[in-house]
Amino acid sequence: MKRFSGSRTVSCWSVALVVSLVASSAEAQTLKDKIAGQGKITIGVYNAWPAGFVRDEKVQGFGPEILKDAAKPLGVKNIDFQVMEFGALIPSLMAKRIDVVAGGMYVTPGRCKQVAFSDPIGGPQGNAILVKAGNPLKIHGYEDMAKNANVRVGNLRGAASLEYMAAAGVPKERIQLYQDHQTALAALLADRVDVIINGTGAIIGSLRDPSVKGLERADPFREIVNGAEMIHYNAFAFRPEDAEFRDLFNKSLNQVGAEGKVKNSIVEYGFSEREATPDGVTSKELCGADYR
Repeated sequence: MKRFSGSRTVSCWSVALVVSLVASSAEAQTLKDKIAGQGKITIGVYNAWPAGFVRDEKVQGFGPEILKDAAKPLGVKNIDFQVMEFGALIPSLMAKRIDVVAGGMYVTPGRCKQVAFSDPIGGPQGNAILVKAGNPLKIHGYEDMAKNANVRVGNLRGAASLEYMAAAGVPKERIQLYQDHQTALAALLADRVDVIINGTGAIIGSLRDPSVKGLERADPFREIVNGAEMIHYNAFAFRPEDAEFRDLFNKSLNQVGAEGKVKNSIVEYGFSEREATPDGVTSKELCGADYR
């Protein structure tokens, strides 16, 4: 009886050990290994035109399109998509719920400390803002938002512009955060905020919608922070431990770019050739010492 009990105990410990080893192996697996074994990658996007959006139950946009072209030569046969709010993209990446962020993420100093960026796929680009027709509060920059106590700002959770508004002195209590662009747009239309901020593409996309009335893009919108103009470049974001795959991806991305596919994908969504061509700028240059 004791021997049976002892054998059962050893068996339970053996099962637990096997489960632990399998879990540890999965945790240690790099993206390069996963693709070699499964030919599959999971990308995260947030639902905003034109970087990555859902239409007719399909994920579209220049981010997914470019990633497909650049990842295919590396053995990627299947791509799964996860659509989520912008602020959840990096946490989901780090938690391994997705393998790469492919939806309009700017390379910023704060993000360089967290993720391994690919080389840029678009830029230089800037943020833009939507306001009520006629721009009654005369908002043309972050300083205007800070100085006028009546300005209520709508923004996305995790957006780079939150850092810029903080530097310009926009009080947190006048900033309302939303999970996606559509929700922020609805708040502006309902007069719950006076201005919303997003990438130029998302703002252009809103004004192309015939159901959106009574709004305009503020022109000009000056992204000046501490006396310097903010210049943005879009890139894909990987986990730091997947830097080896990121490097292979960069080589393929550069080849796709040389064939004109990157520029064409972005220009098709209404950007100028200048906004679609980073002109050799690398994320290593943009991130400096924090390049992962």
